[in-house]
Amino acid sequence: MTENESGQIQILRAKQFTCAQIASETGLPVNTVKSYLRRHPVDAQSVCLQCGKPVIQTPHRKEKKFCSDRCRIRWWNEHPERIMHRSVCRKTCLYCGAEFVAHRNENQKYCSRKCYNRARKPAA
Repeated sequence: MTENESGQIQILRAKQFTCAQIASETGLPVNTVKSYLRRHPVDAQSVCLQCGKPVIQTPHRKEKKFCSDRCRIRWWNEHPERIMHRSVCRKTCLYCGAEFVAHRNENQKYCSRKCYNRARKPAA
């Protein structure tokens, strides 16, 4: 591996690229990239995905990706396509007839709290 390739790996890793993405960018095998990264750990401080501020890591704990709950919630609200729902069901609302997606709840019958309340208290 040349110095140019190793420098490129370090730059791409600092930009939060995965091993597979680094391998495709550099043209190196994935296992070569993994081995290089294992032998040359990055000592750089991690930064918040939302605001870019440094994130203080707690030893022997899962790596934090956000500096605060506010940044975490804002980031997930801006990136709904990255959410991995375990159970997704398409349903039809019993009150308004609209189709909706129920996450993790197969017993959900209404598309919203508003429809639920209207179904319980019909207009007189």
